[in-house]
Amino acid sequence: MTLLDEIKAKCSPGLLASRDSDAIAEAVNVGRVSLGYVSREKFAMWAAKHYVRAKIEDHANNPASPLRSIALALLDVLRSPTEGIDLSVPDNSLMLGAWVQSGEITHAQADELFALASRPDPVSEFDVRRAIWADDGSYLA
Repeated sequence: MTLLDEIKAKCSPGLLASRDSDAIAEAVNVGRVSLGYVSREKFAMWAAKHYVRAKIEDHANNPASPLRSIALALLDVLRSPTEGIDLSVPDNSLMLGAWVQSGEITHAQADELFALASRPDPVSEFDVRRAIWADDGSYLA
């Protein structure tokens, strides 16, 4: 989705007709987030809170577990001086989905972890202006 598409989806026709790029940016920024890292410390606390820490250890030690390779990777995160887990990486999000599909964590628990990795992702008034006005001066929104 382009920024112009997002603007059109989030803004009322009246707001778009106003051509007020400051007001449009403010409306677009409501709830606008992107995924990033969940720190190692926050991940460890989340895992402890939801009793996932022991499950990670159990699956890592079970050669027959379908979650073993993921559990080993999670142990690496917990035991090493890494920044944490970057949930903006699709493969990392898919690994978390495997834990949900297996029933080891709930959707709500996964959503809580995603929330820990969410960061505000605002657009500037200038970005909005560039999206809604064409180079020839015509209004696109």
